[in-house]
Amino acid sequence: MKEEFLPSNRFEKIYRFKEVTSTMDVCEDLIKSGVCKGIVVADSQTSGRGRNSKKWVSEANGNIYLSFFDELNVGLIPQRCAVASFLAAGFFVKERAEVRIKWANDILIDLGKVSGVIAKSVISDNKRFYVCGIGVNVFPPDESTVKFVWRPASLSGFAEVTTEKVLDKLVESISCAFSASSEEILLLYAEKTGWMIGKEIVFSQDLINNEKGRIVGFSDDFSVVKIDTGSGMKELSALSILSII
Repeated sequence: MKEEFLPSNRFEKIYRFKEVTSTMDVCEDLIKSGVCKGIVVADSQTSGRGRNSKKWVSEANGNIYLSFFDELNVGLIPQRCAVASFLAAGFFVKERAEVRIKWANDILIDLGKVSGVIAKSVISDNKRFYVCGIGVNVFPPDESTVKFVWRPASLSGFAEVTTEKVLDKLVESISCAFSASSEEILLLYAEKTGWMIGKEIVFSQDLINNEKGRIVGFSDDFSVVKIDTGSGMKELSALSILSII
């Protein structure tokens, strides 16, 4: 492990590893050891976590596997994570392609998934912490051995990038997003997810049974998506959007 201080960054320190089971596991271990905040990054993960118990492909191929943690002192955690990933990806891609947020917190470039987020809370010594994981495809992941739910994309497909440059920008964007006001976060999040309203989608609540519907809106804090299935309205806080028809 290598520790580095982060001047002017709210998370104060970054912990770097060659290989871990999961950067989120390391965050939880640091919390239990008495560390209150920080960022963890690894070259590879043996058990990287994705949403809905899915595995995030985590080979040592130059892609970014990062998690961060702090005491739970802000709201809109998933939205802040999405905004941070969006800001980092958008910085490199700029006008070359369209960068969007796919509800709840995936980042798409030309409708290919370049980044995913997972978040949870942890209680230690009667204090509640949030732990957030972000994976970023700097380079194309290996598609020969993994069946991806959503077509993957990579930053290198749209811009000249290096792992370190993307990591630096992501660390900066995380600090910025978690220091911003709730109003600022909701405004940008609404702007970058608004393209989904009116879209016909295929979605699943259990990754076994698929349904079709049309997104008609979101709750005020974007924690719930509203879907017209044709036979009724569903308001869901957790689902996997498998495709846009």
